[in-house]
Amino acid sequence: MFLKSAMKRFSTASVLTFAGAVPFVFAAIFMYWDLERLPLIGDVQKVTDVYGLVIVVFIAGSFWGISVNLSEKKRSILLVISNGLTLLTFYSYFWLKNIPFQLVLIFLLVVLLLVDYWLYFLEVNTKEYVTLRLVVSIIVVGSLSIVFSS
Repeated sequence: MFLKSAMKRFSTASVLTFAGAVPFVFAAIFMYWDLERLPLIGDVQKVTDVYGLVIVVFIAGSFWGISVNLSEKKRSILLVISNGLTLLTFYSYFWLKNIPFQLVLIFLLVVLLLVDYWLYFLEVNTKEYVTLRLVVSIIVVGSLSIVFSS
């Protein structure tokens, strides 16, 4: 009964958003415990980097769907931001070797959050959505900080 009433309070999107943060939390726990390699998973830091790359590109790609609700100028700005962040993510992952990728992911996730706040001020996103993004971003950035520092 409790689980059923709790699930009614949370939308599918919020549950999935928090679920997307779970791999980052597990990676932080594993790295904190010095479990850098796991059977069947391999290098925890590398898996976290790839997962982070996928998440950043997924969020940036979602801006394409959101852009249909914007004026032409704002739509163009959002699409350039989306493509720019996607290209920066891939460039950083494959070719940028002097900055740890976890720091790049932290920067990109903060930028994506700021874009979501911009969309909130344009009245495209809801207060509940940006609050959800803020909470999950804090969890993910904190987890990535632990992965980086381990």
